[in-house]
Amino acid sequence: MVGKKRYSTTLKGIALLSVVRWYNILLMIIAQYLASIFIMNDPREYLHTLWDWRLHLIVLASGLVVASGFIINSYYDMEKDLVNRPNQTLFERILKKSEILQLYLFFNFVASAIGLLISLRAFAFFAVYAAGLWLYSHKFKKITLLGNVAAAALSILPFFAVFFYYGLQRIDVVLYVCFLVFVEVIRNLTKDVEALKGDMIYGYQTLPAVWGVNKTTQLIYGLIGLSAMPAAMFALSNIGWVRFVPLALTGIMGLTAFILKPSDEENPVGYTRFNYAIKTVIVLSILAIPLFGQARSFLG
Repeated sequence: MVGKKRYSTTLKGIALLSVVRWYNILLMIIAQYLASIFIMNDPREYLHTLWDWRLHLIVLASGLVVASGFIINSYYDMEKDLVNRPNQTLFERILKKSEILQLYLFFNFVASAIGLLISLRAFAFFAVYAAGLWLYSHKFKKITLLGNVAAAALSILPFFAVFFYYGLQRIDVVLYVCFLVFVEVIRNLTKDVEALKGDMIYGYQTLPAVWGVNKTTQLIYGLIGLSAMPAAMFALSNIGWVRFVPLALTGIMGLTAFILKPSDEENPVGYTRFNYAIKTVIVLSILAIPLFGQARSFLG
């Protein structure tokens, strides 16, 4: 009996890892620490930065709120995910809906308590962020295009937890964030194309469901081109190797789209591979943050 209970607990632990998608949270944590060390402070004083206990609490609270966002998203999308990715939801089915809601409330409660330990402003930030994640899962993601923009903004928002704490005064960083928003919108549109079957069945008014796959793909191509605007402005406003990063990543997206041809309806695998390529671009954009340590913006 004890062995069976341990087995059930282990399965639920695996299910929680599947729902929360810890690799995304780990990536966010790395991005926050890199931004704190190389953008918001002098990299040579990294030990002083890492000794700040409030920074670690901000990162922890951010991770908990993002985890709660994945949990509530899984709660609302459980039936749809069974259609779109039945193999990937194998462990998620082990968790009851009541357990998912309890985890969601627990993570947000702990994050809010941590926010209060830091400051009232931090508490307000995490409360608004948690509310935004809930609104996205419950309402916004079903609205054409608004869901994609909201998802992109919410994905970038953890950066601002660090920016608000230290005080963001660099316009080049704002341009870099604008570029990342374009990348996130492209990734979310690509995900919507992949999830089209389930969205159609459950009435999600995503762009591929309303416009069709071909027009959505044309928009993706257009957004890749538009992402070159903040990338070029960033390059012109900066010195150092980091100025070439957004332009290089834009080139990678364009080249990948040309090679994989995700618009080819006879080759739907192209969308999945293109999604992996966009995820790689996001990882590279985060790993490039240390280059900000040698950057100098002409715009302040």
